[in-house]
Amino acid sequence: MTFGSMEYRIASEDHTRLLNRISKEKLLYSNMKCTGEQLQLCVSLEHCIKFERICRAEGITPERIDIHGMLKFYRCLFNRPGLIVGVVLSALLMIYYSNVILTISIDTDSDEIRGKVMDVLYDEGARPGAYLPDTDLVLVERALKRQIDEISWAGISRTGSGIAVDIIETVTADKGITKGMPCDLIACENGVIEEIELIDGQLVKCLGSGVTKGETVVSGKIMTENTEWTSEGEVTSTQTRYVRSIGKIRGSFERTVVFEQKFDTEIKALTGKKDKLRYLEIFSADIPLFFSVPEGWYETEYEKKHYPEIGGLMLPMGWTEISLEEFDYRSQILTEDEAFAMAEKASYRYEQNFLKNYEIRGRDCKKETDKNGVRLTVTYELYGDICKESDFFIPRYIVPDKEKIHEKNVQDSENN
Repeated sequence: MTFGSMEYRIASEDHTRLLNRISKEKLLYSNMKCTGEQLQLCVSLEHCIKFERICRAEGITPERIDIHGMLKFYRCLFNRPGLIVGVVLSALLMIYYSNVILTISIDTDSDEIRGKVMDVLYDEGARPGAYLPDTDLVLVERALKRQIDEISWAGISRTGSGIAVDIIETVTADKGITKGMPCDLIACENGVIEEIELIDGQLVKCLGSGVTKGETVVSGKIMTENTEWTSEGEVTSTQTRYVRSIGKIRGSFERTVVFEQKFDTEIKALTGKKDKLRYLEIFSADIPLFFSVPEGWYETEYEKKHYPEIGGLMLPMGWTEISLEEFDYRSQILTEDEAFAMAEKASYRYEQNFLKNYEIRGRDCKKETDKNGVRLTVTYELYGDICKESDFFIPRYIVPDKEKIHEKNVQDSENN
């Protein structure tokens, strides 16, 4: 392989000795021209030093007049350092961008889940502009499964200059398809059974009967008796099998909850003052576009992130805007009506969070007042599931097929 050739001009009265020496040394040349006392020829770059040494040995000084091939291109590059710097910089940027997150694709149709996934990725450092070799995708997967209840599995794979997040959304399984260790259904409330949907298990309580908290309603231990008549008399065998009790036991029950509110209290009040913080994000670096953080207590009203896209590729730069609202804690002496109103709000939040799976059939409120505050006692009449599963373990020594066999001789009993 040759990287180019050098064209020489040689001035001499007799070129015969030089050409004979070149042929004897088996030196390759091309494009030889002879005009009078001048000889021109091209020698490949790797033989230039040897050719010049032969010329000096013959008392001739060769003159370099031109360059051909790749050597000429390299020489042009050296004469343009900016071009070399641009090529090197472009190569470095290509290497860098191949290891930077430019795109994030999330395999879900739910905007709510997509937003939660983006928030977790942002907190874990897997955001546009982040350097991929410094990002532990395994830890990010664990964070997704741990922090987002709506997904049961998450996997992150690298796709060129981006990452792809594959998730499996959590699907609430029906009660009837649960599998595992044998279990009983025990009462979790003191109430009356009004509806029974039993798939497996031995019903201990009947419809309309009352139950107390902790009492077994459906047993996972099912015993069956089989009676046979033989020549020796009546033989009764008992068989036991252990199952997972599956079903829904609904009923009505009462629950009493006490809500207290002091007269002397602190309340959180907005002052009406608002402020905004803006950050310029470049390659995972948050550059504040403000001089100082406002003093006081602030809460976030909203946060917006903007990452421009070009041809479907998310650029590793953007900006974030955070809107803040100032608040303050103020000591306030409540009147009796105001205290009861706040207690009512507390009861409403309790109903929305803890009683959303029950039907509220009745609500009886009892109000009490003392020198320190008020007390709101609410008695709820509820309808819903009143049983929960309680696993039990079978000892190894128990044989589930036949526990015991009772034999009874009828003739003997008649004689007695």
